[in-house]
Amino acid sequence: MKQDCRPIILCVDDEPTNLRLLMEILKDDYHVYLAPSGERALTFLQSKTPDLILLDVEMPQMNGYEVIRIIKSEPKFRDIPIIFLTGLDGRDKEQIAFELGAVDYILKPISAGVVKARAGLHIELETYRRNLEEQVVRRTNQLMHTQDCVLEMLANMTSYRDQETGGHIKRTGYYTEVIVDELLRVSRPGYMLGSEYATSIKKSAKLHDIGKVSIADSILLKPARLTPEEFEVIKMHTVIGAQIVDNAIDDLGETSAFLEVAREIIIAHHEKWDGTGYPHKLAGVQIPLSARIMAVVDVYDALISRRPYKEPYSHKDSLAIIRNDTGTHFDPSLIALCEPVFPRFEEIALEHQDEVYDLFSIQSLD
Repeated sequence: MKQDCRPIILCVDDEPTNLRLLMEILKDDYHVYLAPSGERALTFLQSKTPDLILLDVEMPQMNGYEVIRIIKSEPKFRDIPIIFLTGLDGRDKEQIAFELGAVDYILKPISAGVVKARAGLHIELETYRRNLEEQVVRRTNQLMHTQDCVLEMLANMTSYRDQETGGHIKRTGYYTEVIVDELLRVSRPGYMLGSEYATSIKKSAKLHDIGKVSIADSILLKPARLTPEEFEVIKMHTVIGAQIVDNAIDDLGETSAFLEVAREIIIAHHEKWDGTGYPHKLAGVQIPLSARIMAVVDVYDALISRRPYKEPYSHKDSLAIIRNDTGTHFDPSLIALCEPVFPRFEEIALEHQDEVYDLFSIQSLD
């Protein structure tokens, strides 16, 4: 049996003669439902969503103005186009109808030609609006997917240079997500995150070391502790990474929330709470919250990771070091907020171990 895909029109009027006339005019082109009162119309909306409502103004008990106020207050129904049906003596109330959200009005006595023309026009406009919204959503999703792919590609640029970095990027990304989700949950003053800022932090975390693409292999891949001079070169990866983002902003001709957050993290994730970090010796809340979060996860992962020049610390010892450096390296309030999720760090570390330099078996110390 072929499904009836015709648009749905709900006609609301307390006069049965008007309802029968509307049914006769519209039945060939639309799926028509009739409601003899405002209350019955609202009940109908609980089971079906029409494409158009023809609504009488003057009805006993609940008039058309009351009905449209209720409909427009419900997010699910507020976009349904509503055409008022009114007598000649109601023309002085047209402005009220439009202010309440009506898209048009039809004068009584009802003309078949006018009803057909107005109904067809507004259903066509509503169909166009819906299609346009769907295209915008689809295009937005495509752009977001493209952005994610580009981010992954940029992050992989660093991991291709240094095999240690691939696991580090993954783990720090997961640690960051855990902290951000916790801050969203607790909503503590000074640490509240808007949804856009939170998403940008999560996505940008994987770019924190992108500036390392410019560091010479002799330093970046050195299988031993760096000399003071070499460490000064490594420190430049924050500035170079920020320059990469700045170049992207220049090419685009404008910035974005995401690029601003990415730059914050890249340039400031080695700053310290007491002002002794680099490159700009920022202190306290001068350091963006995104970078303060990145500082915690970056140091934790460095501590629990095995390197040619050092043995890894256990999860317990790594947290002890972080807590000991709270107030000097790390934001004390942020560390306190992170305490409930630190156990999750251990799970992430074991789940995403380096391929080349295995993480120390944390469980073996227990």
